[in-house]
Amino acid sequence: MSTVPTDLENNSANTNQEPDFVSKVIKEFIHADSEDPSRPASPAKSPAGSKQHFNRQDIIKALTNLQLTYKSEYIPGQKTNINTDSFKKALLNSMAKLSSGAFPKAMNQIDGRTIDFVEMIFGAFLRDQNISDPIKTLLLKLQIPLIKTALLDSKFFHDNRHPARNALDTVDLIGIGIDSSDNTVYKTIDLILEQLLNAFDQNINSFNTALSSLSRLKKIEHDKQEENESVTKKRILQEHARHIVLTELQIQTNKVNIPKSIQPLILKHWSTLMLRSYIRHGKPSQQWDSAVNQLAVILRSIKPITSTDEWLLLKSNSEKVIDKTRDFLIESNQNETQIESALAPLSSIHHSLLEKSEYKQDTNSVDISNISDELLHEKADTSETQKHADIAREKLAQLPSDVRHGVWFEIFDGENKPVRRLKLSVVLMEQARLVFVDRLGQEVLEKDADAFSEELKTNKSRLLADHSVFDHALSQVISSLASK
Repeated sequence: MSTVPTDLENNSANTNQEPDFVSKVIKEFIHADSEDPSRPASPAKSPAGSKQHFNRQDIIKALTNLQLTYKSEYIPGQKTNINTDSFKKALLNSMAKLSSGAFPKAMNQIDGRTIDFVEMIFGAFLRDQNISDPIKTLLLKLQIPLIKTALLDSKFFHDNRHPARNALDTVDLIGIGIDSSDNTVYKTIDLILEQLLNAFDQNINSFNTALSSLSRLKKIEHDKQEENESVTKKRILQEHARHIVLTELQIQTNKVNIPKSIQPLILKHWSTLMLRSYIRHGKPSQQWDSAVNQLAVILRSIKPITSTDEWLLLKSNSEKVIDKTRDFLIESNQNETQIESALAPLSSIHHSLLEKSEYKQDTNSVDISNISDELLHEKADTSETQKHADIAREKLAQLPSDVRHGVWFEIFDGENKPVRRLKLSVVLMEQARLVFVDRLGQEVLEKDADAFSEELKTNKSRLLADHSVFDHALSQVISSLASK
């Protein structure tokens, strides 16, 4: 019997290996003792039985007997968790019970090495850090069914649409965020695999049945997560929008004495307008800029008058400021009666400033129709906002390009705490914050882009690769054998 290589983790996997190359490597491994692997195998190496060797049907029958009784469990921390010698011993004992001859038989080379090859694939599964520990235990349930499939179906290793391979991949996809065997979805997958173990004899269609059940479960879980995550995203973005608006208001009203009478206009109605503008159009938009600039116009219009020109400017533009402010608020779908109530104090403040100012002019002798309307085009001071935006942009630029929405990660959650398997759901651009959700679409962690970038560099956190776990394992095995 051959020895299964255990150094696959030292070989880089090429997931785009040509089918002919894969077939060649597999054939050379299975026929390793033949001088010419392309020639038909001798009887001792053939799947057909002989006086010294079990035939394939005997092996299939013995595997079926073991299918419900031989249990393998993944033990976290072990380098290789496939005990091939132990399994083959159990298989040979099972076959011996079926043998009626006087002399003990052995397994022929082709079948023995086919089993070795499948075991190597399972070894690669269990070394794959992209698969969670509980899911590795579930995959081990398919160890014997996959060995039988490889013996029964010559296309198994070459058909990437084979139902047995797709069933394995689907188990991994469903379980990507599962970190406990107490999970309800874990138990449902376990039940589906138990049904497969009970049903699968030699008919590959048993895998089609299991795959249908797994695919339905995958869709149910996906739809549930999408619905929950949509609610989570909406809440996060609304909270973020409120923070952005509050920050902008604080920057624009800094060192401005806002009379109590117009605080509802600024802090309620205008903040609502800005909030809706941000949610609908985002910060880098004409709508947002217009809202911020009109706020600057309002704030300038309530400042004390310090010159004749300022008096004339306010006198000429007061009604225009109020009318334009009204138009903005109406367009934001706010209650018109409340809008008028909020604007009335602004008109009163303008009137008071003009009447009480020491720079008051006799408008009968001054033509104010030609006074500049520069007040209407007041530009907000965005230097502070731009500074924050530049810092956030620099932080986000440090992240690897594959850090994006929808990607799963193992996330560092603090010293002496287990890592969490979470999906990146929202990137808050202005704050350079990353929000991660669990498999239920619920918010779990928020990370600063700088901190997360450092965690990725030091492998405290890491990306979970998005690939077929079977193809990846097969590719690792092929790369390892080819290198030898």
